[in-house]
Amino acid sequence: MDYQINEGSFTIPANAQDRSVNMLLLNLGPGGLTLVATRDQVQQGEDLDGFVTRQLRVLASQVKGFKEHERAALTVGSAQLPAMQLASSFKQHGASMHQRLTVIRLAGSAVLVLTMTCAAPLNAEQDAYARQLLDSFVPASGPAQ
Repeated sequence: MDYQINEGSFTIPANAQDRSVNMLLLNLGPGGLTLVATRDQVQQGEDLDGFVTRQLRVLASQVKGFKEHERAALTVGSAQLPAMQLASSFKQHGASMHQRLTVIRLAGSAVLVLTMTCAAPLNAEQDAYARQLLDSFVPASGPAQ
């Protein structure tokens, strides 16, 4: 199977699972804004809320002062894909970090996790961009990895 990235493509085994990570420094607003896109899979019988809870247990064990502020179900993009969004904050290396994590359910058991991180709570401009980003999401055609 050909695997496409921005820089080109290469051949990988057909049974390979995509667990790649993309990190974009958006530099939007005070405190900067970073977008990280990761790929994962829900476990058999697990819904998006269960996936988020499982992932948060891992995160909370790796950082100090983890606080979940808000969790909500929503739909994303023109395909109205089911998603779960979580706002949280924590301390990492002594600095406060604020995150908005959105888990989007794709085909089969695949999920796309979009995490926006900022050194300050998201301001109105960053919040508007986050919504625009989710509204603009168009899933790739073909089977999910």
